[in-house]
Amino acid sequence: METPESDFFQDEIFQNEVLRYLGYRGVKADERIVSQITLTARELAADVNAKNIFGIWDCKAGLGTVTLGGINIKSRDLARHLRGCGRAVLLAATLGTGADTLLRRYSALDMEKALVAQAVCTAMIERYCNAVVCEAARSPGLDGLYPTARFSPGYGDFDISLQKDMLRLLDCEKRIALTLTDGYMLIPSKSVTAVVGFGKKKKDDDEKNCARCLNTRCVYRKVM
Repeated sequence: METPESDFFQDEIFQNEVLRYLGYRGVKADERIVSQITLTARELAADVNAKNIFGIWDCKAGLGTVTLGGINIKSRDLARHLRGCGRAVLLAATLGTGADTLLRRYSALDMEKALVAQAVCTAMIERYCNAVVCEAARSPGLDGLYPTARFSPGYGDFDISLQKDMLRLLDCEKRIALTLTDGYMLIPSKSVTAVVGFGKKKKDDDEKNCARCLNTRCVYRKVM
């Protein structure tokens, strides 16, 4: 999947997502902030070199364990999320090093713009990942199956260290220049790894993921 055009990140829904990440819930943002979001999104989109890679495997979810792509994962939350799914997609996506460079520049020059840029990048990678899932869903072998929401290492008891196995399985360093620090942080920083299950029944899990996550202090947590 090629890097989206800049208008991919410019509509009202995208703007509302950025405002949510900035903490605007039930409060109207002033025109200055709205203008800042539009300008920053345009600047970032010009330098973003988004890349992704995904693979499709059979999966088996047991009682607290998941077998996927030769990886045995101990996670009750992931097993619950993938229950009823016979196939799963592992995906990795990144906005690339250009986004990180601009974020560092903004942080040195203007902290308000840096905060807006962080929120814009988060909304960008989320939207990009949604597009990747849509692309994956059209792959042979997934016809007639319904995707779950994305579920990433670090959600609930899905150990963040398992990103190492996911990056190895997808050959991320070679294919999309995505690496991992010793502390399991992704480089470039505006990157995502995730699992998406595919089953015969539609699952309404989008709103439940945040409720199950143990990180109750997350600023991006949805109001339930």
